[in-house]
Amino acid sequence: MLRLLFAVIALIAAAMIAGVYFNFNPVILIFLILGFGLYGVTRIGGPLLPSDTPMIWGGGHGIYIRAKDYTPDREGSCDGEDPREGDGFR
Repeated sequence: MLRLLFAVIALIAAAMIAGVYFNFNPVILIFLILGFGLYGVTRIGGPLLPSDTPMIWGGGHGIYIRAKDYTPDREGSCDGEDPREGDGFR
């Protein structure tokens, strides 16, 4: 990620120097470079959530995650219920 950051900074500096040398406005070129940098950062990826993480979409305005959502499944529970269910969770 740091290589991408340094590449974007170097390209912006080169665009500004070229704008002064060739007498043109480098704003569009700088926006293209920043767009490429943002695209590159989003393609790098990041830490993923655990595979059993419940992601609830809809029914509200956003994603609501509570600590209760990350409790491990108790396979040997007495009542056989999932501890994540309840309080209107699902």
